[in-house]
Amino acid sequence: MVLLGLLCTAAFACEDSSARFVFEARIVDGQNGNPVAGTDATTLRIGIQEGELPAAEYEYPITDGDFDAFLEFTAFTRPTRIRVEMEGIATELLTAPPEFVPSASRGFLRVVAAAPSSCERVTFDLLEAPRAFFGMVASGTFAFIAGGTTSSDEQLEFFDALEWESRLFLEDFALSNLGETRAASIDEAEILVLPSNTGPFIFNMLDATRRITPVGLHNGAGPRSALVSIPGVGAMVVGGEFASEPQSAVSLVAPEGEVTSLQLSKPRSGPVATVLGADVLVAGGDVEGTAEVLVEGATLGQPIAGVMDGVREFGLLVGDGEARALWIGGTDAADALRQDSVRFDGCPNSCVSAAGPQWTTARLNALQPAESALVIGGDGSQLVDEVRWDGSDVEIQPLLQLDVPRAGAGGIVLESGAFIVAGGDDGVSIREDFEFCVPAALEPL
Repeated sequence: MVLLGLLCTAAFACEDSSARFVFEARIVDGQNGNPVAGTDATTLRIGIQEGELPAAEYEYPITDGDFDAFLEFTAFTRPTRIRVEMEGIATELLTAPPEFVPSASRGFLRVVAAAPSSCERVTFDLLEAPRAFFGMVASGTFAFIAGGTTSSDEQLEFFDALEWESRLFLEDFALSNLGETRAASIDEAEILVLPSNTGPFIFNMLDATRRITPVGLHNGAGPRSALVSIPGVGAMVVGGEFASEPQSAVSLVAPEGEVTSLQLSKPRSGPVATVLGADVLVAGGDVEGTAEVLVEGATLGQPIAGVMDGVREFGLLVGDGEARALWIGGTDAADALRQDSVRFDGCPNSCVSAAGPQWTTARLNALQPAESALVIGGDGSQLVDEVRWDGSDVEIQPLLQLDVPRAGAGGIVLESGAFIVAGGDDGVSIREDFEFCVPAALEPL
């Protein structure tokens, strides 16, 4: 393992502490070993930004896989971002942890390095139980993990993205099998959990005295509902099915479990949804394949004129977070996989639809992480695609490949653009391992 000492001392004007504080960081490969051992790597570059201070970059030599690096931090109480690059003539490895506050951590950081446009399979840390079709939601530097299709006593766990370690909570929740589970953030502490085998509940990541709180949603809220997180607002459950009938009800769950009832313009069972600003675009869930927008502050959805896409079961709705989205994949009325797509532009006030690009690598059961344009894995697939908007154009482009196929995986995307994928079904068994993936370049500090 490559060790990196991050120091804050009075001698270097550490403004938030008068005592020496040593933060140990380890840069590792997927086996917890030295990622540059046996390579021609000669240079280590580390970029750091502390709060609003200007970003700084440091460079150190690597000799036969070894180096010494000690960085003087100005403060350990500010949100900190780090980017790491290790390179030689034939070697390039990138990594970055999630944004973190060093003084709020336990003083230990472990990051996995991977080549650009690739994934590194991690075997030194595993999920507490094999999981597919489970909920995985980022919460600060952690990820909450719930349920899945594999029967296990370990229904809930959390992943520490700073230390690269999955752990069970100290409490015994005595939960029965949650089955296929989805989850969405209400805020950084509270997470709405929507299992298929039991009632919905709110899980609190910060308050151990009220970890699980049952929450009452509309009739039909469950596996046939869309579920999205609206940053700064809460989590929304859209439509669903009750007594075999589609539902038009919507439940918006705010912090502290406050539920507001809203209404779609028509009943929908199995719709998809994405967040555009503080509004929510909803598509499908009906035979005609219509769409509508739930505008912030309005209690009734506004239909989008001219959308008649037909049946598109199990599709994905990928948004840019602002005003555009692309509806892809799914199956038609004859259960045939759809490669066509529908684009939405100008939402919510001037929302119009048109035919989008062909998704030539269409597949079912892919992961589409919250607040991202990535489409990860799927049935028998190692592919990671990305929906990209460029001016008035939109494309679905291959980004990289997973190490193994993963259907029904979980995952989180870090601020750097790197992402972590967990579990899933590889077509033979349910997996319990992780992959750390980086695009061609990480986002600058």
